[in-house]
Amino acid sequence: MVAVSIWAAIAANAHAVELEEIVVTAQKREQGLQDVPFAITAVTGDAIQAAGISRLEDLSTAIPNFTFAEAASGSDNIFVRGIGSGINYGFEQAVGQVIDGFFYGRSRFGRAAFLDVERVEILKGPQGALIGKNTSAGAINITTAKPTGTFEGWAALSWDVEGDKGPNVEGAVSGPITDRLRGRLAVRYDGRDGYVHNVVTGDDEQKLNDVTARGTLSWDVTDDLNATVAYQYGDFDREGRSAQLGVCGQALRAFDPDGAGPAPAGALFNGIVAAGEDCKANDSKNVVLKRNGVIEPEAFQTKFNTVGLTLNWNLPGGHTLTSLTGYSDYKTLDDFDADWTFAELAAVRTVEKYDQWSEELRIASPVDGRIDYIGGIFLQSTNHDVDFRRDFAAVQPALRASNLISTRQDSETYAVFGQATWHVTDQWDLTVGGRYTEEKKDASQLETPTTLYTNQPIAVGPAGGPAASRHQLDDARRKEKNFSPTATLQWKPDEGVMLYARFARGFKGGGFDMQLDAPQARAVNEFEFEDEKVTAYEIGGKFELLNGALQINVAAFRSEYDNLQVSTLNPETITFSVGNAASAISQGIEADFKWAATDSLLLGGAFAYLDSEYDDFPDAPCNAAQLIAATCTGPGRTQDLGGRELPYAPEITASFNAQYVWPVGDSLELTAFAQLAYRDRMALVLDLDPNNYQKANTKLDARLTLGAASGRWEVSVIGRNLSDRTTRSFGNDALGGPFMLGTYFFHVDPPRTIALQARVRF
Repeated sequence: MVAVSIWAAIAANAHAVELEEIVVTAQKREQGLQDVPFAITAVTGDAIQAAGISRLEDLSTAIPNFTFAEAASGSDNIFVRGIGSGINYGFEQAVGQVIDGFFYGRSRFGRAAFLDVERVEILKGPQGALIGKNTSAGAINITTAKPTGTFEGWAALSWDVEGDKGPNVEGAVSGPITDRLRGRLAVRYDGRDGYVHNVVTGDDEQKLNDVTARGTLSWDVTDDLNATVAYQYGDFDREGRSAQLGVCGQALRAFDPDGAGPAPAGALFNGIVAAGEDCKANDSKNVVLKRNGVIEPEAFQTKFNTVGLTLNWNLPGGHTLTSLTGYSDYKTLDDFDADWTFAELAAVRTVEKYDQWSEELRIASPVDGRIDYIGGIFLQSTNHDVDFRRDFAAVQPALRASNLISTRQDSETYAVFGQATWHVTDQWDLTVGGRYTEEKKDASQLETPTTLYTNQPIAVGPAGGPAASRHQLDDARRKEKNFSPTATLQWKPDEGVMLYARFARGFKGGGFDMQLDAPQARAVNEFEFEDEKVTAYEIGGKFELLNGALQINVAAFRSEYDNLQVSTLNPETITFSVGNAASAISQGIEADFKWAATDSLLLGGAFAYLDSEYDDFPDAPCNAAQLIAATCTGPGRTQDLGGRELPYAPEITASFNAQYVWPVGDSLELTAFAQLAYRDRMALVLDLDPNNYQKANTKLDARLTLGAASGRWEVSVIGRNLSDRTTRSFGNDALGGPFMLGTYFFHVDPPRTIALQARVRF
């Protein structure tokens, strides 16, 4: 009877409430989320702030078929529907990032904090026609808060008291400067102590000391012309890693770093264990970076600048001409221990520099006619330099050396794009579009042995060992052309119902392997890799029911990839080699809902089934487990992965959340929120090593907020991963040489975290 009464109360109130419309810019125009004819997940800035989310890693937990994971080095892992780019510096990103209309083609920009964000949109499927180049799997479209015509501001302070302890301070002020000029300033500081305890140093890792600031000016030059300029600066200073040994193989257990001599076999492993290593992926480690016997901090430092000028000119007849002129750069130092022990065996030091200039000029028609359209041109120029050095100390004295791979790449991209929608009837819309792209890349690379722990080349390098390779490649060039069309048919048979079918093609440009370790004869043939192409189909529906109180979205999709770009770790040389898998297919079903059941109760959830596999991959590398068991019989130590799953492609992902608001007196509200997020078992590496999977897991997040009903202030207790599940976002074979065969390292995710947060608006 109680359940019946509750349901009756919900039904009685269902028509009295309505969900707030979320406006998105996924198609370069402002549209309601429910009007966009492809799968998209949008999260508002208010929701991000309320949940205490500061990074893409935190956001990806509850979004089905979306993963953002920090990697050991190189590019980070951004995957949509099981498709992403590997962690070689030479890869373009299959999931592009767009901030306020500006396209960013490198994953490093994804590490920027969510500073004063208005909205984050996750677009699924190829988006090349309008969003930008190389979005063969999807795009992340971020819109930041803009200057306002009245003075306002907000500030927030949160402190993690359990888990990744430390403060987070963020705030913004906005308002008019003159009658036609408005400004906004936002700053953020993120300081964390880390959540993995290092038993050797006594410190917790990874320590964060991140500062981000953005200033924006918006000037109404005339009644029809607006100019907005924004500058953002970031300084990320991080120390340590969450990476650690998760499995210790037999070769490591028997290894003697001194070779034949006084130290017995197994001396290294016994020392590791005596120092507190338990060979489990958990919140404890004893990894330290040593050079010449001295412990150095594992550093990850990034400084970046972005500046963008946006001009919007309202032309006669309702057209809008938009110009986006942008520049961005970053410099990263990545310095870490590569053998994942406290011994002085192997290390990596990388300095990466990147800058890009872009210009997009587009025109958009009014939307009140029978046909509306948008079209434009896109230009981009980039410079990318990577000095990738590996230090090898655990070899015979004559072979101890470092090896430096220096790569320089310049690229130029030219594109013409457009999309037009024909409103055939009041119920039927037909949209066609496409992007024609020409891209040129010039690259050179020098690999040379160097004096141990320096970039000083050795005239006569070691005759053997992992540092011995040497090659020089000058003036390598590639040029490619691509046309990526899209076509969408929409049907609106009734109020609040939209059905669609979509076809799209996309591509991700080829390039050069920036971590290529090979002698000259091989390097000439292995430096370049080819572009990746995709043909995608999607059908779906978006429904608004109960007078706008309930939204349900469903989509079925299939994406067929040719020449899928892949990255494979060589644990002996500590490089990620690249190539092209023959083909792959990503297909499945996605659904989500949001229901304002009553004025006080809001329910939501999402579900995804994913079948993402290699259609044909006959020469995939064997994994360590196969090599140990001598079951890898393919030529050149290869296996056939045709019909097997892709990494970061869990079969089932799902989430469910509920929020309830109680009035407290006449002016206060108490809000309770809880969310369960489930992620199925998934591979973390291309070679599908059985030791490199993340098990299925369910995480619980919750928060309790007391605040003013007016929204002026609030205080919260926020809990993430309250179920305290230990999960791994990245893993691979441990590095350094044959003695690491069968040993694995992992990056572990934060444990249970509890934060106190206070926010005020003025």
